[in-house]
Amino acid sequence: MIWFTWRQFRTPAVVVAGALAVLAVVLLVNGKATTDLYASVAACESDCGQTIDAFLARFHNSAGGTIYYTTLAIMYAAPPLIGIFWGAPLVAREIETGTHRLAWNQSVTRTRWLATKLGLIGAATAAAIGLLSWAVTAWAGRVDSAAADRITPLVFGARGIVPIGYALFAFTLGVAAGMVVRRTVPAMAGTLAVYTAAVAAMPLWLRTHLAPATHLTPPLDMGNLDELMIDQSNNMAIEPKGVTNAWTIINRPITSSGEVFTGPADPTLCGRNAPMGSCSDWVGTLGLRQDVVYHPNSQYWTLQLAETAVFLGLAAALALVSFWWLRRRLR
Repeated sequence: MIWFTWRQFRTPAVVVAGALAVLAVVLLVNGKATTDLYASVAACESDCGQTIDAFLARFHNSAGGTIYYTTLAIMYAAPPLIGIFWGAPLVAREIETGTHRLAWNQSVTRTRWLATKLGLIGAATAAAIGLLSWAVTAWAGRVDSAAADRITPLVFGARGIVPIGYALFAFTLGVAAGMVVRRTVPAMAGTLAVYTAAVAAMPLWLRTHLAPATHLTPPLDMGNLDELMIDQSNNMAIEPKGVTNAWTIINRPITSSGEVFTGPADPTLCGRNAPMGSCSDWVGTLGLRQDVVYHPNSQYWTLQLAETAVFLGLAAALALVSFWWLRRRLR
């Protein structure tokens, strides 16, 4: 059964191995150039903000910037593609073509048939995505360190071990969808829709609850703002700068009573004809505080492990559902 599964799966396995080899060569070739650009940052000992900004600007304007965003897209695209093209057709195609009747009436039981396919292809999925994530994470390490953004939602899901959880979830989701729908193309579409919803929900609503966030309310520093705007209704939008090297969840100005401050602005001090700086000085006299909730970079691996465990748990649950459905519902 293992040999038969390998013969069916060897073509996509060879294609993926070839793609990984090509990507590895690209990353290795570019790695030297990135190391050379990073030399100025590595040599900096104090007040390195401008040095880091210069490095990031040069990097993103070079070939490395193109590779960076390409690999970011690959890391997010690879798991659902595995679910669509490896998972969804695994059982659905057998049912569509009618070959399941032959496969499940041989000496190999249907449970062993499914266990072998899930085990072999699932292991290949974990290995392929694990190698891909390791190569990309290692190559982008200097850039992520300089930008201090590896814990932010955009980068977090494309680094570390989380992509392995995503990929195994996508694969078992595709298998389960194929069993339930029994048609390959609808199963592919359903897999993509459910996977996208689950992965998008994680940073939007769920990830922040996987580890305790830090909540601070320091005095609002008017010299440390990202934005101060006033609309036509005289309402104010004040955006303090977030915590560096952290994932900021909430960041807003509040009054002494804890309410979010939105104005109204004093037209004599914040109008078009007001002296420069008078509006900032006036806001500074209001006793506002900065309400900020964030996850520091020190929680990176805590969140990585927790989120990976969530998706591995979902993958295990879907595998169990697939075994139950195969034995009880498919004939």
